[in-house]
Amino acid sequence: MPIKSVRKITFASGRHVHTKSPHRDIPTYLQGNISKVSIAEDDLFDDELLEDLYKDMADDILEYLTPRLISYEETDTSFVIPCPHCSATDPDTSNQDIFIDKNTGYFVCPWCNRDGSWEDLMALVNVHEDVLTHSQLHSYLASTLPLTHLPDTALDHLPLAGVSQRTLQRFGARVTSDESRIVLPVSNQGGQVVGFHSVSLLHPIPQIIQRYVEGQSTTFSQCGMSIGGQIIFVPTCCDVLVLAEHNINAISLPANSSVCIEDTCYPLGSHSHSKVLLWYRGEPPPRHLLMSLVSAGIKSSIVQSSENDSPIHRKSLSEIRAALKQTVPVVSEFTTTFQQLKDKLYHRITHKEETCGVQWKRFTELNDILLGHRRGEMTVLTGSTGSGKTTLMAEYSLDLCCQGVKTLWGSFEVSVLRLCEVMLQQYTGAPLPHDLTEFNTIAAQFSTLPLHFLTYHGQQDMASVLKVMNEAVEVWGVEHIIIDNLQFMLGTNDNSTDRWWEQDRAVSAFRRFASTRNCHITLIAHPKKVPEGQPLSIGSVYGGAKVTQEADNILILQVKEGSNVANSRKQLQVVKNRYGGQLGMVPLKFHQESLTLSSCFRQKTKSKASQAPDQLEDDTKKSHSLRKLRVKGLSYLEH
Repeated sequence: MPIKSVRKITFASGRHVHTKSPHRDIPTYLQGNISKVSIAEDDLFDDELLEDLYKDMADDILEYLTPRLISYEETDTSFVIPCPHCSATDPDTSNQDIFIDKNTGYFVCPWCNRDGSWEDLMALVNVHEDVLTHSQLHSYLASTLPLTHLPDTALDHLPLAGVSQRTLQRFGARVTSDESRIVLPVSNQGGQVVGFHSVSLLHPIPQIIQRYVEGQSTTFSQCGMSIGGQIIFVPTCCDVLVLAEHNINAISLPANSSVCIEDTCYPLGSHSHSKVLLWYRGEPPPRHLLMSLVSAGIKSSIVQSSENDSPIHRKSLSEIRAALKQTVPVVSEFTTTFQQLKDKLYHRITHKEETCGVQWKRFTELNDILLGHRRGEMTVLTGSTGSGKTTLMAEYSLDLCCQGVKTLWGSFEVSVLRLCEVMLQQYTGAPLPHDLTEFNTIAAQFSTLPLHFLTYHGQQDMASVLKVMNEAVEVWGVEHIIIDNLQFMLGTNDNSTDRWWEQDRAVSAFRRFASTRNCHITLIAHPKKVPEGQPLSIGSVYGGAKVTQEADNILILQVKEGSNVANSRKQLQVVKNRYGGQLGMVPLKFHQESLTLSSCFRQKTKSKASQAPDQLEDDTKKSHSLRKLRVKGLSYLEH
């Protein structure tokens, strides 16, 4: 794409441009990307309308670049500016530029592979505000005019209505040559001018530009601010000016909020007795500001206001005084307000799929009650002896493991070999084959699951178990740990008081581990003895109240009274659900062929039983083929 003409604007940056260098043109391989939006628009508008739209876009780009002192070159088709991302990551890459389509605002940087809409580029530039040179800054300020050139009526409109020229002069304010913006120099602690804020006089809503010398972004406040009284942190320089009009000290932070409070808020310096207020009109104050004030031991409070409250620069003096009386103290970094949590709460409400956790595929009814499997929680499963707690938990954890949940099994009561045999049969849905080739094929597929086993068996030292669990989280990224079962791991003791104390201590350790390592722990626990025929309850869990208090979820495997344990209909009862709050029952039935309690393979058996006799005979002949199909991956997840 040849360049017919070039207009170069540099703002005294000293940036030398070689207009004939190959990289000044848009690279050939990017031409399609630069023009793709305009091609699509050609089908929607006529040429005359498109020409007006394109002219408006080019004017918008210039209006954005010029007051920010962003050097640019203009060709027939594009604007070329230094890439702020490349400059920030590598200061020596001054010739790595962004190409902006004049018609659409679409941009491409071939050096850092960034591209996007005009709005995306504005966001990128705003993130990198402190990229001016001292030469650019002083050249721009020298081009501005004293306030005496500003008409008397220029400040009669918001956002600077009510701010006198006398107050503006105290801040060293000047006006641009076209009288469209007020320019406010910003000085550092040593009194050196290191940037400016520019406020548009053409918009009723504050349109503020902040630019700083590279690495020198700092707060905006009145020079020579008095110490010892009340200092208020506010969102914008307009708010600082309005409060200064009423002799109220205020400070605003740079928009990038990356400055260190201890270094820039020098009026606070050694005056920790000063009263600090944070006034952000219903929005939470910047978190790093809160943390810095708390760390410095500076007493601070938040001015209470709602989103519908009028901005500070629109308030009268009486309204300001009334608002400053409605404050809530900032106690510590560990406290928060609803305003700081509301965005996260809304995200939780509108993105249930992200907050509810991993969904079960086999136990789908459990999703409606527990809402999913989440990290950082502790679940307790109990049930009468021989009811199938280990069998259920094997399939329960296998369901999650098949979906990528990294799992560690600690089987202290059942041998690891027997556990693997059960889980492998639950995985394939049929008795394991005796043919070595077929078995190896199934085993190879099963071994790809993120499943690990503790080799411990019988009573173990709690510290040793926790050490191995911690290593599993760090090395393998384990997200779910099953302990089967709690009492067997701790061993037996003749003194019931000592047994309960040991169990409470272990439960506390597991609870702490789940929270600090963000790992879900499931404990299988024996129940207390209950009268025959009486169903188990939350009070039936063996031990003291500690285990039920610490658990987020408590599940009970109930067996119907009078039924044979192996062939009975069972129910998984949720009696505690801290996250979702719902309680309920999930029906279960043991399926002998697959050793499962879900309906996943049982439904297939029913489907086969409903077939015609001749079809059943044919299926029997093909049983070997069906097994091979199962081995190849036609699992329940695909049906």
